[in-house]
Amino acid sequence: MASGKSYRFTFGPWNISTGADPFGPPVRKEVEFAAKIREYKKLGFDGIQCHDDDVVPADWSLQATQEGVAKVKKMLSDEGLFCEFIAPRLWEHPDTIDGGYTANDPALRRYAIERSKRAVDIARQIGTQDIVLWLAREGTYIREAKDPIAAGDRILEAVDTLLKYDSKIRILGEMKPNEPMDQAYLPLWATSSPCATARPTRRGAAY
Repeated sequence: MASGKSYRFTFGPWNISTGADPFGPPVRKEVEFAAKIREYKKLGFDGIQCHDDDVVPADWSLQATQEGVAKVKKMLSDEGLFCEFIAPRLWEHPDTIDGGYTANDPALRRYAIERSKRAVDIARQIGTQDIVLWLAREGTYIREAKDPIAAGDRILEAVDTLLKYDSKIRILGEMKPNEPMDQAYLPLWATSSPCATARPTRRGAAY
């Protein structure tokens, strides 16, 4: 029996990659972003998932960022695609190696928050309200290196800060218990409703 629902499918441009892995070199050439976009419809997809720096480089000025986002938005529109979400990439920058929201250095935590706000700005301009947080480096390999209670509070503060910055966004947690950190903070995350604030507790759960 038909449910009356329709589904749209998306994937991220990073899945069309050079084929490298942590222990080996690339096995094919990089594909230009615009060329990837042109393949989406051919492959049967309706939209694209993006990190903030998939859209525009993280170090661009405000004006360059706005112009760059507008260009990508038009590119997607011309191909009949939509952007499903924006995710701030907080695990590859030198200032987030110790974690973004949970870094021991307050200056590095501020960087993570400001970059996340910029991701919200990109999302707003490109036409999506969904922000995905993969807490990739929000953890530790050495348990004594961070206070887990303080870390949970810092993640909660970061989420609340983003929701205060733009109350219309939805924050979606992409939780992976051991990727890449051995001791991941908040490995499980749920919300009470589709639009609920994800509120981490000190036990690593949510309500």
